[in-house]
Amino acid sequence: GQNCLILQTTLERQAIVKEGYALSVRSDRALITAPAPAGAFYACQTLLQLLPAAIESKATVSGQTWTIRQVEIEDQPRFPWRGMHLDVGRHFMPKEFIKKYIDLLAAYKMNIFHWHLTEDQGWRIEIKSYPKLTEIGAWREVNGERYGGYYTRSEIQDVVNYARQRFVTIVPE
Repeated sequence: GQNCLILQTTLERQAIVKEGYALSVRSDRALITAPAPAGAFYACQTLLQLLPAAIESKATVSGQTWTIRQVEIEDQPRFPWRGMHLDVGRHFMPKEFIKKYIDLLAAYKMNIFHWHLTEDQGWRIEIKSYPKLTEIGAWREVNGERYGGYYTRSEIQDVVNYARQRFVTIVPE
């Protein structure tokens, strides 16, 4: 009842506070203050967003001055659940794409990755005791060609660890 609602609200508030931070950029330094590692991580994302867009370039950038305006920022998320959904059950995406997706979630300070892994079009999780799920269920014919794929146990563990390092929780479906 009402007590559960109050408890849930208190827990959500505590999670939000842990993701908060203060960022102070002065002429001689940038200082990040946060009550928990997630907050410090989100402050770093903000710091990157304050740099020129060329910071995102994969190539070497020359002739660019890397300056950040002096600023004082105090920030924390408004909602405890901030996420995106990706349906690989219908359209398989390789592990490296999943990692890039997680990078984008983290850059925008989202903390949930809703990973839709199974659907009638595809079974995407290796389960050793049920090999036909991936031998048969991970593949289908599209325009006369074999389409699909699945993630091995080690690939899923790798993605989970990758997300954890970026303070993104995976919610599998």
